[in-house]
Amino acid sequence: MRHIVLFLIVFLLLGGCSTNNDWVHTFTGESDNWIVVMEIRPIESEHTTVSYPFYLTKKMENQVTKLYAEADLVNGGRASNLNQIDLEEINEKKQLLLFQEYPNLLSPDFPGKDTPKEQLEYYFSDLKMNLKWTDEQGEHQEQIMLK
Repeated sequence: MRHIVLFLIVFLLLGGCSTNNDWVHTFTGESDNWIVVMEIRPIESEHTTVSYPFYLTKKMENQVTKLYAEADLVNGGRASNLNQIDLEEINEKKQLLLFQEYPNLLSPDFPGKDTPKEQLEYYFSDLKMNLKWTDEQGEHQEQIMLK
């Protein structure tokens, strides 16, 4: 019994001293056609301390034959999909990773796990996803706000 208690104490101490990279801040938006999710998560990289992955999921039944996605980021910055979008995954209504990693230009510490949600909502208040797609009914475009 004494060994079990000692093991638990050591485990808790080691767990408490380790850095917590499990935090994630999430912004979502949706329309009748799409669900968009943007996450802010920590990463270990030489020039980047956070990543901003965007995920896209199709809700509509129409088969998409072309898709272009562009995110309006902070301070007028934009990101668009440079890689070919996997239309098969989109049409199977799987969540698709659009964008992965951007430099954290503010500071190495922002946003961190302790950043208040209100501060993040203010900083990312203009976060939008612009989508253009073609399906059997023609060409469409839509802008989805993320909160």
